[in-house]
Amino acid sequence: MTHCPCLPRVNRTFHRITAAARMVAVATLLAAFFHGAGASASDGKAQGAASPCAFSDAQFDTTTDVRALDEYRTAIAQLLKQEKFADLDCLADAARAGKTRFSGGGWKLRNIYIGLDSPQPGHPTQEDWLRHMELVQLWGKRNPSSVAAPIALAESYAGYAWDARGDGFSNSVSESGWKLFGERMAKAKAILDENSALAGKCPDWYIAMQKVAEGQSWDLPRVTALFQQAVKFEPDYSYYYRIYSNYLLPKWSGEEGDAARFAEDTANRVGGKAGDILYFQIAEGILCACQEPEFDHFSWPRLQSGFAALEQKYGVSMLLVNSFALMASKSSDWVVADAAFKRMGDNWSEDKWSTEAWFKQNRDTAAQAAPMQAQARATQKEAQDNMQTPQGQAYRKDLEQKLAVFEDSCLKESNGDQHKVELFLQIGKDGSAENAQTQTRPDTFAVCMLRALYLSYTRKETPFTAPPRAAYWVVVELDPATLAASAK
Repeated sequence: MTHCPCLPRVNRTFHRITAAARMVAVATLLAAFFHGAGASASDGKAQGAASPCAFSDAQFDTTTDVRALDEYRTAIAQLLKQEKFADLDCLADAARAGKTRFSGGGWKLRNIYIGLDSPQPGHPTQEDWLRHMELVQLWGKRNPSSVAAPIALAESYAGYAWDARGDGFSNSVSESGWKLFGERMAKAKAILDENSALAGKCPDWYIAMQKVAEGQSWDLPRVTALFQQAVKFEPDYSYYYRIYSNYLLPKWSGEEGDAARFAEDTANRVGGKAGDILYFQIAEGILCACQEPEFDHFSWPRLQSGFAALEQKYGVSMLLVNSFALMASKSSDWVVADAAFKRMGDNWSEDKWSTEAWFKQNRDTAAQAAPMQAQARATQKEAQDNMQTPQGQAYRKDLEQKLAVFEDSCLKESNGDQHKVELFLQIGKDGSAENAQTQTRPDTFAVCMLRALYLSYTRKETPFTAPPRAAYWVVVELDPATLAASAK
């Protein structure tokens, strides 16, 4: 895998917008949004009933625009700044009732709350935070019956707490920073406790409480109990699973591999394509442009199945195509990565790739490596298909016996190397070793075998029996430990 720049660990569940303001002529856009038409309530590709709200999300096309969700959240934040509280309630109520989604499966309700949990966009100052908190509180006072306002206030206090603490390592936080962090997180919990009835009305009440649990470092049984209550209320809200899996990482309460095991167990319980989709969504929440070892514990074939099932059910999301390309790059599957990069074009996400340089480095690596990897896979398939026939199996037995002369010298050179090696050999019509390769990183024994077979070919030797046909591919597994034992 192409080396990625290591980033500081960020103790946040939701990654903040890292780019500078992405708002494109907000005033012009807002004028277009408030055109009086009903907002579409789409669930993937299908269109639901129109909401009565004046705000339209039709301008935000997640299918083609990687920044669409960022711009949607920024537009939601603008409604708060303009004190359009009735519109915010209308949007949240409609999204909640309709369980509407953007193309790609992202819940509109969740994205509304993300747009309201901190000053948007960019990097807020203390003045920005103070004004933001005043506005959210004013919203609640103006509409005491609002479901969204108290939850948005609790999430804002959680975000404000992290602002006081900062995103660095714990030993870099000042005493005053820790004090403010604790006070603001406690305020978030108090708001949620006071509005506990909303737990039966809005799925994001549990999101806010999960944020509190993370900030207050609840023990795992308590966090698990909260997660189970959340899933019981709204099992399709994938964000619950993502936050819980994050809590299972070593930097919180788990050990390496715990989050991936949770994803697998959960996906297996759900079953089918829905389980594969959830598996992908959990992994996508952990994925980062950094050296995060947890991702290596996820199954790449299942992630591919989950991504395909997600697009089939909910439609294309350019942001998720970015995630899929990053997953493929981290999995060193350059064939799949190259196809994803070609779909993306210049629609790369800074949230996913961190820097344009790393995006381009992976994109260029994929373009260069994909043809070679595709050829190697074709070779592997041809060899394995040959070995499925009785003729092929008989030929492999004969070839394995004749490989002994090469193995003996390589065993001595490897000095007790015990690693198995899978060799793919192309045998010419006269019994020469025309090609030899391995699909895994070769160790001392494997390198010796490859070199010996190559030298045999350059000397025009024919050490093997003539194959069933010219340019015949064979796969053999060599175990140095077994070979050494049999040689004694």
